[in-house]
Amino acid sequence: MKKNTDLRNSPRAGRPKSEEKRTAILNAAGDLFLSRGLAGTSMDAVSQHAGVSKQTVYSHFSSKEDLFRTCIRNKVESFGFQDEDLPDDADLETMLTLLGKQFLHLIFDDEVVAMHRVVIGESASYPKIAGLFFETGPEKTINAVARYIDSQMACNRLKQDDPHYVAVLFLGLVRADYQMQMLMGIRPNLTEEDIDQHLNKVVRQFIALYGV
Repeated sequence: MKKNTDLRNSPRAGRPKSEEKRTAILNAAGDLFLSRGLAGTSMDAVSQHAGVSKQTVYSHFSSKEDLFRTCIRNKVESFGFQDEDLPDDADLETMLTLLGKQFLHLIFDDEVVAMHRVVIGESASYPKIAGLFFETGPEKTINAVARYIDSQMACNRLKQDDPHYVAVLFLGLVRADYQMQMLMGIRPNLTEEDIDQHLNKVVRQFIALYGV
């Protein structure tokens, strides 16, 4: 299944007009949030950029914050962090490696890096943006991994502990210092082979710590 890899939705042939308009609104919002931030984006600007009426925007999204959450949620889900993408019965090492790779590709995504910078830049003057971003982006990712880890604890494949804490620990090992480098504009020169080697070490260390 081809995944959507931007903050927006890609239009598909044969969509009903209402869905096409919703996609246009999300596309416009994604562009504006990245270029102007949340504080600098208005529903009027979104409607103009999308080529639809303001009433149409509000018929799909109740507020600018709702629109922002949807953009972030779509991005996270496009990298596979959904319940249906996390099978409980898959091989533990294989599944942890897959989760790690999806997470790395998510935090390496150019738009994700750009949005992180926008949020950090606005958080002091507009604290609400940080909460919206965290609960819809990072927290959603953590919760998806925590649900998988909880299922593996229930199957006695992992030692019992707080699943949320363990998910944060696992993703922290995967993240290493790569995200900090990306946010600072220092792009790590990683090949897919480098990523595989990194994840192989992380997964082995994690299973050594929590495996049964």
